[in-house]
Amino acid sequence: MEYLIKICGITSQDDASMVLSFSDRKPEYIGFVFFEKSKRFISSQMAQEIVRDIRKKYGEKRVKCVGVFVNKNLLLPEVLEEYAFLDVFQLHGDTVFETPQFCTELRHVLEKRGDNTPKEIWKAFRIRTHHDLSDISLYSMVDTILVDALSTKKDEYGGSGNSISVDILPYIRSYILSPQKLFIAGGINTRNKNDILQISHADGIDLSSSVEISAGKKNPDKVQQILQDS
Repeated sequence: MEYLIKICGITSQDDASMVLSFSDRKPEYIGFVFFEKSKRFISSQMAQEIVRDIRKKYGEKRVKCVGVFVNKNLLLPEVLEEYAFLDVFQLHGDTVFETPQFCTELRHVLEKRGDNTPKEIWKAFRIRTHHDLSDISLYSMVDTILVDALSTKKDEYGGSGNSISVDILPYIRSYILSPQKLFIAGGINTRNKNDILQISHADGIDLSSSVEISAGKKNPDKVQQILQDS
């Protein structure tokens, strides 16, 4: 079974290098969380230093670097310039802020920049019931839809370790428009990974807390296990 892997919540150079050391092709994505209330928050300066170092060590195209944002106005030129080193902009906030119009405008702004490598836009949805899936089809302008479990904790927009109900997984794909990709996040590990992929028909999985020793510190054994099992 072919699928993509993103390992999110990278907070150090050591973890970034470790995650990339087990395979010359997996993971395809690593993520940095720029939400200040997150336990896995990293500054843009530190993330840029990490990205610069791994590209020097592993090559420009070895892995795509994802920035996770929550209700951040990326349309401001100075803000977009601060994060221009990223390959992917993952919008993990509320749909009242990260509206379809906002995503469309962000697409236009990124295209106008004329970067050598086109930037991807991902939109994340935190799902509790079937009703929460209804907005997904409004976001045809993004490259990837990421579906995560809804946390009941205040200001927790991801990385909770909660899993999406297995009853919902079979229906997600019907809201995804070709050629968009579908990623599933939330409590994914080596034991449930294959079932989640088969039931949801997802293109990839997003891992964070399930491959950690503690929030923001990755576990080499767990990372190696899930990468070698891919």
